Amino acid sequence: MARSDTHLRITISGTGFAGDFTARAFSMIPHKNGVALEFAGVTSGHLGNARLFAQRHGVTAAFESHQEMLDAVQPHIDCIACANHAHIRYLLEAADAAVPVIVLEKPPMIWPGYLENRAADAAMRKAESMDVLHEALEAVEASGSKLLYAENFVYVDGVKALAQLLREVESLEKGKILLQQGVCAHQGSHAPDYDIPEKSGGGALFNKACHPLGSALYLKQVEGLLREGVPIRPVKVSAVVEAVLRRQPPASGEFFRVMRQVDDYARITVVFEDGTLAELTGHDLSISGIHNRFSVIADFGQYDMRLNPNNANELFLPQGDLAGSLLLREKLPTAEGTSYPAPREFHAHGYVNEMEDAVLCALERDRYPQSGTMLAWDTLAVLMAGYESAEKGSRFIDISDYTLGRDFPLNVAPDPLLAGEPLQRH
Repeated sequence: MARSDTHLRITISGTGFAGDFTARAFSMIPHKNGVALEFAGVTSGHLGNARLFAQRHGVTAAFESHQEMLDAVQPHIDCIACANHAHIRYLLEAADAAVPVIVLEKPPMIWPGYLENRAADAAMRKAESMDVLHEALEAVEASGSKLLYAENFVYVDGVKALAQLLREVESLEKGKILLQQGVCAHQGSHAPDYDIPEKSGGGALFNKACHPLGSALYLKQVEGLLREGVPIRPVKVSAVVEAVLRRQPPASGEFFRVMRQVDDYARITVVFEDGTLAELTGHDLSISGIHNRFSVIADFGQYDMRLNPNNANELFLPQGDLAGSLLLREKLPTAEGTSYPAPREFHAHGYVNEMEDAVLCALERDRYPQSGTMLAWDTLAVLMAGYESAEKGSRFIDISDYTLGRDFPLNVAPDPLLAGEPLQRH
């Protein structure tokens, strides 16, 4: 495959947690001779924040708006890592500018009615959101841009290893994924906008359960492509969504960020068109920092991924202040006592592999992201149907009109041969 350029200009929208890990992950991509990555622009809701971010990460210029940045820089890769409410507008601007690779943080968008101060039931929110995302994805396709839906759980080494195993057992007529289970949890997001539906789009279901959901949807896509040449899509959704902490006495929330407007617990069940299942949980009730786990039961074995924490590293500190300003693992509230540090955490969480995929897609004209438009579409359909299900007593909601009813060109589906080979051979 021919390389389109060897000097890639990268722009970033957003200077919070997502913008920071985006910049750091690009800087950790394994060296490739002859390829230069330039942080050419950054924008934020406040120009001062963008300027500070530029100084911290060596970005060439700070801009007042996303559109101004696109016009001035003409980036090869545009990373949309801002608050959820701006995702769809920035996506449309990047598509209109025909940016070669657009990296869109999860979730893809929020219900547009929030920005218009409207109210609607969950079924209407789902329908309107899917209509808007459809138009946005049509614009991306028409522009010739490639969309990388930045679900980092797709890019963790364990998920890549599972995809490698699926390729390996194909010749034995194995490779059917039967049940997937995953958890993403901590004690409450530190993002100011998280507890504001008009900016975040929702709580634990929308912003935490989306992570293991991405892995589950991706692996069924890979399975279907290997076995039948077409991805396996989700068709039914049932969910429970609760706000646990705000119904408890004040003392119960001492070690958490108590959400006042969004859900802090969600459990979602996804049924795929082949009758297999995924059960995903997201919550803000983890008192000991982040907990990310993912498990796959298939017809050839079981793969349990303890993403964070895991016990590969163990540390005991008699006093927490001995660690100084070091963060041993994401959102760990104290370093005192026994902990399980996560060195190179951005790699463990998939961010480095994710940004490397963006770079490779910018360099190779015929390469498309492993996590692309189909995953963004199916993710939003599942999440919005999850809220509808919760409103209707957790009954199953059929989403096949959205998933099976919208075709995607096969070239934008993940290529199982490009998922990587993290497992060595004898």
